[in-house]
Amino acid sequence: MTLEKIGIVIISLSLMMVSSPAFADSGDDTEGLKKEIGILKERLNALEARLQKSDAKAVEMEKMPMEGVPAAITSFAKEIEVHGSVDTAYIFNTSTPVSPNARTNNLRVFDTEANGFMLHLAELNFEKTISQESPVGFRVDLSYGKDAEIFDAAGLGSGTDEFDLQQAYAQFYVPFSLPFMHALNFRLGKYVTLHGAEVIESVDNWNHSRSLLFGYAIPFTHTGLRAYYRPVEDWPVDAYIGIVNGWDNVSDNNRAKSIEAMFCYTPFDSLSLTVAGMFGPERAGSNEDFRNLIDTVVTFKPFDRLTLKANYDFGWEDNGASATAGSAFEKDAAWDGIAGYAKYDIFDWWSVAGRGEYFHDRDGVRTGQLTSATMPMTDVEIAEFTLTNEFKLYNNLITRLEYRYDKASGQVYTKDKITANHQSTIAAEVIYKF
Repeated sequence: MTLEKIGIVIISLSLMMVSSPAFADSGDDTEGLKKEIGILKERLNALEARLQKSDAKAVEMEKMPMEGVPAAITSFAKEIEVHGSVDTAYIFNTSTPVSPNARTNNLRVFDTEANGFMLHLAELNFEKTISQESPVGFRVDLSYGKDAEIFDAAGLGSGTDEFDLQQAYAQFYVPFSLPFMHALNFRLGKYVTLHGAEVIESVDNWNHSRSLLFGYAIPFTHTGLRAYYRPVEDWPVDAYIGIVNGWDNVSDNNRAKSIEAMFCYTPFDSLSLTVAGMFGPERAGSNEDFRNLIDTVVTFKPFDRLTLKANYDFGWEDNGASATAGSAFEKDAAWDGIAGYAKYDIFDWWSVAGRGEYFHDRDGVRTGQLTSATMPMTDVEIAEFTLTNEFKLYNNLITRLEYRYDKASGQVYTKDKITANHQSTIAAEVIYKF
């Protein structure tokens, strides 16, 4: 409250007091009170006039552009939303793996460093959302940290670069309306994939560690053109289709393009189904050997505090195994896996999430075991179970405590300095979001 408003309140209370019957005596006292009331009214009118001028000036200043900055720029800047997060964790591997170069949690996606602190990701997002009233927008995601080394796209920086331009795209609505075309917009640039039940940012997942499916069955990002389509406003149907350079590359490694598509069906608020697919040549210098993917995600919320989710992936690549192994003969590669999730909100500040999954890398291509110098494997099966406790200490501060157990069909992990077929990790994570 401003000083002028405080003065008005005080004077108003004084007028009420002196106008009350307790002060309404006769004679000279009455005349004196009348004079005081008149003086107070004059002061009140003066304060109200000053307050009106001050409010009018404040409104005028808000409308005026910043000094030296065109009004169009300041107006545009007000439409940009800025968000971000910082994700750090400590990961302890009970097997205390030791290799000649580093302590490593084998066959993990982002939580790769054993028995140490990790700055997973510091991210800053700039976005101008689109609508029918404001049809043109964009998004830019700047990422820094160890995770950026993993999802870094080929052709944009080096493979060990801890800085990545995760997303950078323009977006716009089609400026006309036709029957069965409630919404049609396009996205052009670099953006995250349509596939999978999880995303790159830990803050938007249920667990600290990522699933095997997220790391080995699907891509992270694409560069190209993507269209979104919703035929009727009240229909529970959405669709995406796009043409892109391929899997995780800004610069294409051949002359062919890949096609992505997704169909979303949400018959109820508590139930959703997405079926996505992708196909196109992904081998360097080959325009004929296709890599194909089918991805399905089902989400069900039986009651308010419980959410269930399932994800199935199946992929195959023509001559994928022979290309990776460098063999003279041709051999296709195939992989598939399934993951189940459950999250229960015990309180608003405490939730528990579990994940169990199975992944089968039939030719050792996706996990890199086929090209392993120590023990090449052409058939790898891995199962894992994860239990995560999440605590929201504040609205923008999230902490997690997680236990995860992995078991494989072969000796793909390390215990001390020898190979093993299993590993267990305990992780403590802190995420700040804004």
